[in-house]
Amino acid sequence: MLQPCQMASLDIGIIGHQLQPSISNGGPAPGAWSTAFRTTGRPGRPGRPGRKQEVSKEVSKEVSKVQAKQVRSMKQMNQARQRVFGPASLSGLLAFGCVCKARCQRINSTARAAVAKDKESINQGQWRLWMACVAALPGSFQYGFGLSAINVPQMSICNSLHLAPTSLTWSALVAILSPAGLVGAWLAPLAVSRFGLLTSLRSTWIFFVISGVLFPMARFAASKASLCGLLLFAAGRVVGGFGAGAATVLVPLYLGRIAPLKLRGAIGNLHQVAIVLGLLVAQFAGALLSWPRALQMAAAFGILQLLMSPLLREVPQIQEETAGGGFRVLLTDPQVRRPLSMAIILMALQQYCGINGVWYYSTEFFTQAGLPNPLAGSLLSSVIFMFATLASVPLIEKAGRRRLLLRGQIGAATSLALLTASLLANVAGFGAWTVQITLAAVIGFVVSFAISLGPIPWQIANEIFPLRCRAEAQCLIASLCEIFSASVALGFPLPALGPTTVIGSPSGVHTEHRGACGWLRLCQ
Repeated sequence: MLQPCQMASLDIGIIGHQLQPSISNGGPAPGAWSTAFRTTGRPGRPGRPGRKQEVSKEVSKEVSKVQAKQVRSMKQMNQARQRVFGPASLSGLLAFGCVCKARCQRINSTARAAVAKDKESINQGQWRLWMACVAALPGSFQYGFGLSAINVPQMSICNSLHLAPTSLTWSALVAILSPAGLVGAWLAPLAVSRFGLLTSLRSTWIFFVISGVLFPMARFAASKASLCGLLLFAAGRVVGGFGAGAATVLVPLYLGRIAPLKLRGAIGNLHQVAIVLGLLVAQFAGALLSWPRALQMAAAFGILQLLMSPLLREVPQIQEETAGGGFRVLLTDPQVRRPLSMAIILMALQQYCGINGVWYYSTEFFTQAGLPNPLAGSLLSSVIFMFATLASVPLIEKAGRRRLLLRGQIGAATSLALLTASLLANVAGFGAWTVQITLAAVIGFVVSFAISLGPIPWQIANEIFPLRCRAEAQCLIASLCEIFSASVALGFPLPALGPTTVIGSPSGVHTEHRGACGWLRLCQ
């Protein structure tokens, strides 16, 4: 950059360059300069002739000075230009560029490290989120395990307890799980308001461990006194049902609390996935183990729940949940009545569509339907149910709850109609081909249920209620679920109910074939 003195020299050089055309041979040209320096006296008085030559010399000296300054300024400009664009300055520019590049690289590396750290923290957060979800699911698993644990070893249990499979006592032992779950579901909101959601969820493992210990004791006691064995078996079902009923309230609440908005549907569906996994494990355990050991697995999974409880994430206690009055708001607030009626209808459809009959009595059903290996049919339906439930996890967010619910019901109604026709054909003696149709109809019904009425009612019940009564609403829905399930479990195996019909079939055809899959039985 030029100094101020250099800029002044440049200005003078420019002025001298402009004056140069008017000067020749050391004297001024005719015009303004000769007129201006012609006289030095007062205005109007002519000057002397000798004075003109003196003035011309002075002007020549001034012009020479201006020209000299112009030359010096040009030299200074050239020197400045060389300093800026010369070889030395180019090396400096290169060095400066290298410094800038290194600094930019450091900045970029720092930015990349920060981005990588953020991604790592996000991944760690998602990993902790999913681990917390998995740690919360053993309660839901125990609910499904209790539903189907006595299905496969039914005859062995009845022989050990000296009961007939069609007796009222056995029906009561099967159905007693639901009233116990009803009590657990009603007490769960009180535990949440007093001890908090996380503490209440962690404490459910105790009931499963006690339940798993009571079943082997029932086997031993039944060999000595049948009544004592019956009481211990019933106590095991009651204690396990109490913990499972509480879990049906606590697990959906916890999953809904920790789930981000974009993953709420997928995480909410994990409750149903765990229930189905419990059904599947119970089927295989009953097929591979003796019934005391199969039912004793509830204690093992309870201990596993205790070991996984440190993975649960802390959830803030919301003031609206501890304010009280949840049941009063649930029953008196007009804005809550419509969501409540919707949730009740969906839960009634879930239970009375007949799915629990499949898990309670599918082995007996396949036997009476003429399947050569009824145990294989039960296991196959459980495996397909598991995979269909897993497939529904991404479908809920992509396809939407309403669309899946409607299409699933269409598939379930079609499957039940086909099942009714195949059972009638089997009774009429149309041949062995009816067995394959029966199995296909059951599988179609299981898949339709798994993507619609299985997970969606639980999610809707956890999403449509305000926080001030959400726990109480979940409690009421779970309680009604237990009541509906108990009616199915209690009503199916009794011969006193007589001939049966299959609800869900558009034809409503009655059939004399007893044991028709456990769908809701009604008297003619």
